[in-house]
Amino acid sequence: MTAVRGATSERSVRAVLGLLLCLPLGASQGMDEVSLRRGGPVVRVGIALERESITLSSKGGLKLEDGLTAQPAGLVPPGGSLLASVDGSALRLEGDLPTVPARVPSVRVYAAVEGAAITVAGRPYRGSVELRVAGEDRVSAINILPLEDYLLGVVPLEIGPRGPDELAAVEAQAVAARTYAVAQLGGQVEQGFDLFGSVDDQAYGGLAVEREESTRAVRRTAGMILLFEGRPIRAYYHSTCGGRTAPVEEVMDRPPAPYLRSVSDRGPDGVDYCSASPRYTWTARWSKEELDSVARIGLAAHFGVSRGDLGRVEGLAVVGRTPSGRVEELAFHGAGLDLVLSRLDIRRALPYDQRILNSTNFSVAERDGGLVELNGRGYGHGAGMCQWGAIGRARAGQEFEQILKTYYPGAVLVKVYRGEDG
Repeated sequence: MTAVRGATSERSVRAVLGLLLCLPLGASQGMDEVSLRRGGPVVRVGIALERESITLSSKGGLKLEDGLTAQPAGLVPPGGSLLASVDGSALRLEGDLPTVPARVPSVRVYAAVEGAAITVAGRPYRGSVELRVAGEDRVSAINILPLEDYLLGVVPLEIGPRGPDELAAVEAQAVAARTYAVAQLGGQVEQGFDLFGSVDDQAYGGLAVEREESTRAVRRTAGMILLFEGRPIRAYYHSTCGGRTAPVEEVMDRPPAPYLRSVSDRGPDGVDYCSASPRYTWTARWSKEELDSVARIGLAAHFGVSRGDLGRVEGLAVVGRTPSGRVEELAFHGAGLDLVLSRLDIRRALPYDQRILNSTNFSVAERDGGLVELNGRGYGHGAGMCQWGAIGRARAGQEFEQILKTYYPGAVLVKVYRGEDG
């Protein structure tokens, strides 16, 4: 399909290209509009941050360049490895190096064999890697690679393995993840990268997690992003909405956005598209003692105090709900305790099954025997695309364009650049 139609879309494309060319990080530096149109930007992803040391290797060996001058800085032979740490304000590079490199604050590492993967801390990655001093006695590794290749290690982790009848959901995920990444370029400039390689931005696993169906979806949608008023949208997404997504301002400390408003996930048969999710509905139960222990751990971490500084947590009460039905504020009460939390703080303060609470879409009940029970729906913050809803819509025959139009109302799908397949 052709994603760009008419003069308005062409102006939007040029505006986005202009944004990419002006960014302080990524391949936008030194690129022109023609090269951006051909392959898109390069992204810098923080993959191993503030470590005491990091080990790198590649089957065909490694080539090192001074990060400031781009001059050769050493070679690691095939089968060898490089150990990076920090000595004062410079990198300490050890391992299978014929000569000791000069003391420098950053080094760019390439695979000696073109196209070979670089293994960083035991995980293989495409592209190159920058090693840089990240503070006293700490070193960070930043993966530098084309945006389209980065997505190959994001999409399979974010939406999971999917079948042939779910390809449209994977394609929608690819567009959402690409849009999010473009909007975040330059977002962590003070740390030397664009995106965290974790759920702080998007889960990224490198070469080892790539899957055939997600690679196909990335390639088929290459260069496509979502715009609103000519700019990349904040393409938030989450696992399961439980029947209705939330406006972004309800669940995050973010301003309202027309394309992130509440959307029904109900199908024409009266069944929610995300109902196949294992967390479409859920129940959490605690005894009074368990609730006190769990909540005080979460509350102490949230307020930065010791558990002993908090009174006993004896019960929970919903103070108010948002228009989409989620808990707006939750009261924690008990002897010497009266606290009210909202949004993500609620989920962090009530860890369940070794993770934060599934969602803020729940009710509170007290059961026989003193049990406190939460009956909830959905998983995640609830704003933007519902991933299990997208899966259900794909199974029902919807194409990825329709899925994106539903969850990001008012956003325009535009092809900004071509992928490697044209």
